[in-house]
Amino acid sequence: MRVLAVLTLLFVVHMLQVGVFAIAFALAERGLNLGTFAGEPIKTMLDYYYFSAITYTSLGIGDIFPIGHLRFLTGVEALIGLLLIAWSASFLYAMMNRLWVWQPCMLPDGTSQDMSGQTSAPQRQEREAGKDSGNA
Repeated sequence: MRVLAVLTLLFVVHMLQVGVFAIAFALAERGLNLGTFAGEPIKTMLDYYYFSAITYTSLGIGDIFPIGHLRFLTGVEALIGLLLIAWSASFLYAMMNRLWVWQPCMLPDGTSQDMSGQTSAPQRQEREAGKDSGNA
């Protein structure tokens, strides 16, 4: 349940970050006249959000593209998105690694292996003793 809550929180934070950049694109284009967009026309705030989402995730479909100084903001968003998505994946991996207790692998003969592939010393001795008694 804890992992699901963290995953949901990370998703919401990423969507908010996309929204912040969507507002920045709208202000930069309409208010500051730093450039414009070509391709499909941007008519609503949802169009800015769409462009921001495909930029943040580095999907880059290409149906909308920036012209002028908006290209710099687009590059910054792509870099931030790449870093934050990678950080989120690393954070989730570390969290899951702490929560899930590692179970040793069982071999066909009933012994277990550690993560290096070595059987534990008592089990190794038992297995070797079984081989020796079978050969005698």
